[in-house]
Amino acid sequence: MAAPDTTWHVLPHDPLVQLADNLWEVAGDLPNMALRRRMVIARLGNGDLVLHNAIALDDAGMAQLEGLGRPAWLVVPNGWHRLDAPRFKARYPQLQVVCPRDSRARVAEVVPVTATYDAFPQPEPDAPTVWFESFGDARQLEGAMCVRSADGVTVVLGDSLFNLPHQKGFYWFVYGRLLGATGGPKVTLIGRLALLRGAAKPAYRAWLERTAARSDLVRAIPGHGEVITGDVAGALRSVAASL
Repeated sequence: MAAPDTTWHVLPHDPLVQLADNLWEVAGDLPNMALRRRMVIARLGNGDLVLHNAIALDDAGMAQLEGLGRPAWLVVPNGWHRLDAPRFKARYPQLQVVCPRDSRARVAEVVPVTATYDAFPQPEPDAPTVWFESFGDARQLEGAMCVRSADGVTVVLGDSLFNLPHQKGFYWFVYGRLLGATGGPKVTLIGRLALLRGAAKPAYRAWLERTAARSDLVRAIPGHGEVITGDVAGALRSVAASL
């Protein structure tokens, strides 16, 4: 197996956007694709940072990120969202890597894994700022990172939730319309086939319904597409009903 590419390669990306007192996000390009990705940054009570789906940023972006706190945890949300993981581990050797249980083998091909979602060594056991939830006992290729902020709880997902509007062009006609990736909050056809086979689908549906019932839920952040605010519970219930 070839060694992972640790060269700091920056693709076009947006500026960091603050979502809450301890929560930021930044969207960026993917190589040779019109689809974009997102990194979410959460700051723990001790000032350390949790980086979900890391994206290599330019010098100004990385300086801003480092100004928020010490990068301590690197979250790889599934076995496909690992492009910049080895770059971050090389840049910050102290990073501890977390991923879903059944994505561990694929993630470990490019970066050493410290813990899985169901064995995360919680640094704040009494009132955790960040914790991880699996969708159930079924195959766990993906899960959710949850972040508690002053305004409430945010759930952060990967390919198990998209929120892309319909867009123009041949790519978006095929990927968006024919493959069903666009048109609001949803699980795409590829997501169903790759992540939610067998017992994983009803487990995810149940998790969506439980999460929608939270009184402190304020936003859901998909791996691709727009951050969901407002009627977050309604959006998650709609996704659950579509499965």
